[in-house]
Amino acid sequence: MKIVTICGMSEDKVRASLLPLAALETVEKIFLVRRSPVAMAKVESYSPPKLLSWSLFLTEVYRFIALFAVCVKEKPDRIYAIYFVPHGVYAAIIGRLLKIPVIQELIGTDRPLVNKSKFYQGLLAQAERIGVRGKSSKKDLSYLGLPDEKFFISKAVNAIDFDLFQPDQVQKIFDFVYVGRLDQNKQVHLIVDAFHALQQQNPDIKLLIVGDGPERSNLLNKVAEYVITESVHFAGNQKYEDIPTFLNQSRVFIMASAFEGLPVAMIEALSCGLPVVMPNIGDISDIAVDGYNALLIDKISLDSYVEALSELITNQALYGDLVQGALETREKFIAEYSLENVKRSWHEILLEIKA
Repeated sequence: MKIVTICGMSEDKVRASLLPLAALETVEKIFLVRRSPVAMAKVESYSPPKLLSWSLFLTEVYRFIALFAVCVKEKPDRIYAIYFVPHGVYAAIIGRLLKIPVIQELIGTDRPLVNKSKFYQGLLAQAERIGVRGKSSKKDLSYLGLPDEKFFISKAVNAIDFDLFQPDQVQKIFDFVYVGRLDQNKQVHLIVDAFHALQQQNPDIKLLIVGDGPERSNLLNKVAEYVITESVHFAGNQKYEDIPTFLNQSRVFIMASAFEGLPVAMIEALSCGLPVVMPNIGDISDIAVDGYNALLIDKISLDSYVEALSELITNQALYGDLVQGALETREKFIAEYSLENVKRSWHEILLEIKA
């Protein structure tokens, strides 16, 4: 079986997504269309030349043409698109033209974009299977009138290395940690605001921010204005294998996103035994359970975050209970998101589709 995949994401996430497919004996080759190549067994990459890297428009034109050309040349059995906009759109158009079954994977901001567009809804409905992050995503798309059996809850996107992401008895340096992209959707400014408010009564607490993005300079300015530069550490982008070290040096993982599907960073944090403070949005509550392994924020506001963070640094009994819940959740992850289990899921999905 040959599969053509088109996606974005970081290289580590691409590897995690493709590893279960590449490990299947029935999969002969995976042709990957991405802005930069990824070296993996069974994977052949098609990426725009560097001379086009200055133009996002030209790289996207190249990727669309490359996807079409690879499908014509290799005659794949499936097209697998991760992120519907734009990758799933390209896959839906080409899949229909060449009569190739398409598997769509919806992540993050895909759902609100699909909800607003009849055009996107029509393209998505053509898919043979639709991967979503959890029960909430599936329910949210029920208005399309698609049969339940067309949906599957993706495990591949969340497949992580549990030998790497595990608790480590190192010194806790930071009280709170955020890991992820620094953009407007992630609302890291709210985390900084809440931390500053909380520090008025708790001057020794520290915050770690791991990641980079367009909001970095604004966040640095905010930290400087609050005069808390010695208490907030910006670690920037880090190697995937180094992320567990930062998590294990921290006590609580926090996110304040305006929209999420099921964040991999949250799963990685729980796998290291960290309680999480999360907005109760998307599919987060499929895994993060308020009072068990998390404190969930129903209405995102500064006061809500200050209250939740304050409770975790003052109520040691609650903190201990949430740590225990995170460790128990890790054991469930090991079974649910293991390579063998994800391979089995993909085997069933691929067999169910008739070319």
